[in-house]
Amino acid sequence: MAKPIYIVGAGGLGLEMLALLQSFPEYAASGFYDDQFEKGSLIHGLVCLGNVSELLSISNKTYLLVAIGDPFFKREIIDKINSNTNLEFPTFIHPKATLLQSKEIKIGKGTIITAGAILTTHISIGDFVLINLNSTIGHHVQLQNFVSIMPGVNLAGKVVVEKEVLIGSGANVLNGVTIGLQAKVGSGAVVTKNVLPNQTVVGIPAKPLVK
Repeated sequence: MAKPIYIVGAGGLGLEMLALLQSFPEYAASGFYDDQFEKGSLIHGLVCLGNVSELLSISNKTYLLVAIGDPFFKREIIDKINSNTNLEFPTFIHPKATLLQSKEIKIGKGTIITAGAILTTHISIGDFVLINLNSTIGHHVQLQNFVSIMPGVNLAGKVVVEKEVLIGSGANVLNGVTIGLQAKVGSGAVVTKNVLPNQTVVGIPAKPLVK
């Protein structure tokens, strides 16, 4: 019998995660939790069961998939509900993702690797990381907790991505670059140098965004 699983976040990524779950027959998508929707409302064919805070009162073993793209808010949500030990966060690796040397790839809880992603070898991935469609992750890459990688990103070898970093669609990060805590890389950027914590870089080559 399929295990019920609930999706946290009912936006566009939540819809995509609902589609992803179709490739995992051992789980049955059974509802959403989202602060932006009224409890009982129908979203993407499933019922909104309440806001995120209601997960704190769950008293039985419950599986969750966190569909939040923004790393900062993703971490905030996990911090809010993580004290409830009844909540479990499976890792999902889409069957159409490729792990070239899976024994040399460490993957944390709650991480999602979507279709078309290619991971090579000697890779370390933390908790609650999102690797979106058709991204490539090179050798000896480190992705720390709560990183979100959007579709079509290419990370060369020995890249270090620190906690709560967002890398926009189609960005390329060259060999040996470190992207600091809570930094953001704009879509289509080519990152040739280290990015400082909390910095946003854009362009080719990527440069700090001037506000």
